[in-house]
Amino acid sequence: MSDSDEKPEHQKENGEINGEEEIRLKPFQPWYSVQIKGASKNGEVVMFQITTVKLEQCKEEVEVDRQYEDFEWLQHCLNIVPNVKGVIFPPLPDRPIVSAAEAEAKSRKQLGTASKNIKGDEFHKDCRKLEKYLQGIVRHEAIGKCEALSNFLTKKEPPVRAKLKKGILSNLSRAVDGVRKGGHKDIDEMFQKERDLANDMQKIAKETSLNFDTMVNSLCRISMACNHLSTALCLGMSAEDNGASAIINKLQVEFAKSIDHYGYAVDVCTANDENTLGFHLDLYSRYWLSCKEMLFERTCALVQFDNASKTLEKAKPLKKPMAEAAKEDAEKELNAISEVAKKEITKFHQQRTLDFQKSLILYAEAKVKAARDVYALLAKDVSTIKQMDVEFD
Repeated sequence: MSDSDEKPEHQKENGEINGEEEIRLKPFQPWYSVQIKGASKNGEVVMFQITTVKLEQCKEEVEVDRQYEDFEWLQHCLNIVPNVKGVIFPPLPDRPIVSAAEAEAKSRKQLGTASKNIKGDEFHKDCRKLEKYLQGIVRHEAIGKCEALSNFLTKKEPPVRAKLKKGILSNLSRAVDGVRKGGHKDIDEMFQKERDLANDMQKIAKETSLNFDTMVNSLCRISMACNHLSTALCLGMSAEDNGASAIINKLQVEFAKSIDHYGYAVDVCTANDENTLGFHLDLYSRYWLSCKEMLFERTCALVQFDNASKTLEKAKPLKKPMAEAAKEDAEKELNAISEVAKKEITKFHQQRTLDFQKSLILYAEAKVKAARDVYALLAKDVSTIKQMDVEFD
């Protein structure tokens, strides 16, 4: 056979290999598109309306209702899925505030202890947080196609809500393990740096988020003070409508309008701050905790491997084969977790950088737009006051 006859076959083989590599290296495509369109309160329970589009099945759309306990059960099921050790799980948001006592406590924290106002339900914020949580799951290659997620998103009937045990003893045991194993020296310098970084950044991110919330709460109090001042100006108007009293009344009305405009601008700034940078800081204060938990899980595997190695060194001849097998199993588990963890950490740092950049841009743009809008309103109010006839007889 000539060289010219062999060449096409050789090219075909290379083409097949390249095609297989291309398929293997192709990024994970989500099976679902998820959106939480709203929430409704039924007694002490908040039901979230979830709309899911099955991207793999002719764009079929499914709508289900789920409560917060269903999300907790989903998180539990994802944690026990095989081969997920080393995965940084999307963090589950806090439970929504439902009772009147909780709402009152939150309002006093935001508006001040002397405030008698109670803020209304803010389930739209809970919807956005839970939607972000679900989007993080469906886009993750390791957990985005598991059966528990499919049942949660597509089955009309909610999953069995088994009560998860979160007692004092389990928390105490975890705290003790954290003290005992958390300071274990890592054999891999990269993972040791990541552990130190996660410990520091989790504290910094949480503190930053709390301080940002404090700043937003201060804006809420300023807005409330503006409303009180505007109301006081209107109530302080004179009953007489002639001479100097009429002029003063007009001035107070215009001044009250300008105070209302400024209060409205503060409300807009507050909402923008919460929806942009505030949302990001809250999300990644919890994401850093999830990263820290993943690294702790790997540290536990490292401790188990070190203990198995020490046991092998001290083992007697009769028990040596069993000790060798235990060490090999521990080493395989450590290597498997480490391989997954390296990829997860790389993706996590890339994503948090992009998200932080995006949130800062949105935050700055919203600030500029709000400042321009309030400037236009106040400039108009000042112009109106200047044009008024305020000469007294």
